[in-house]
Amino acid sequence: MKKTSTLSALLLTASLSAQVSLELSDLSSTGVSLGMYIVTDAGTAVPPSDGINQTWDFSSVTLQPMGTLDFTAASNTPFAANYPSANWVWAQTVTGVGTDHVYLTIDANGIDVVASDVPSAPNPYTDPKRVLQFPMTYGQSFTDTYTDNDGPASATWTYSGHGTAITPLGTYSDLAKLWSTEDDILLWNSSPLYPLVIDDGTTVLVFAPTNLGLGDLNQGRSVQVYPNPCTDRLVVDGVENATWRITDLQGRTVSAGRFLGTGLQELDAAALTAGSYVLLIDTEGDRRSVRFSKQ
Repeated sequence: MKKTSTLSALLLTASLSAQVSLELSDLSSTGVSLGMYIVTDAGTAVPPSDGINQTWDFSSVTLQPMGTLDFTAASNTPFAANYPSANWVWAQTVTGVGTDHVYLTIDANGIDVVASDVPSAPNPYTDPKRVLQFPMTYGQSFTDTYTDNDGPASATWTYSGHGTAITPLGTYSDLAKLWSTEDDILLWNSSPLYPLVIDDGTTVLVFAPTNLGLGDLNQGRSVQVYPNPCTDRLVVDGVENATWRITDLQGRTVSAGRFLGTGLQELDAAALTAGSYVLLIDTEGDRRSVRFSKQ
């Protein structure tokens, strides 16, 4: 497998030090289980921009639950013996259809695809395909050649963006945007390491830990806030006995507390600086969010 690495001379060392680096140590030793959603309507969202400390607002997209993705040890799956070099797997279960596996070799050098679409339409790689190298830092690129059922090919991946994504499933910070010359875009969650968004140029999939799903966010009646924009206070309608926190668009918590009782609730917004925020509410596992602005 051939690889090359480049680091743009135009990037400042100071800015590089502020960005998340993707490392093997970011991988959870016990794996992760994710809910899987497909974007059925992009709304006003646009593709994630390049650059440092970006805010990618995907809150307007419409998501349809379609199953689960388990990022787990290959030994836990029924076809592991067919791919002895694989030690990890993405097990993608589509509700009502079944489970396909992407077998992976993950080591200190990176993540390599050994086989995909197993067992529905097995595509083994006689020369594995690298989709992430370790470590991977902002501005870095690598080129990899691989061979699968379609023959030899080559792709270059570039870590071109870092920031926060606002989605209907929640707000996620310290994400790394990688794009390939094959028109793939991935937003990697950095801790633990897993793909939050996969855009292959045709389909956009969004993933979230299974303890925070679209169904969780949509339980109960909707939350309303006013006035929006607010000045010194924010009135919240539609919650009771819930914990809350306010984050900025970089995902940083700026205030937190608990609502007690029922009826209209008030939050003190006087200390907030002017800008946009997300109010996150958790009522015994019923997680909802609403965006507001402070004048």
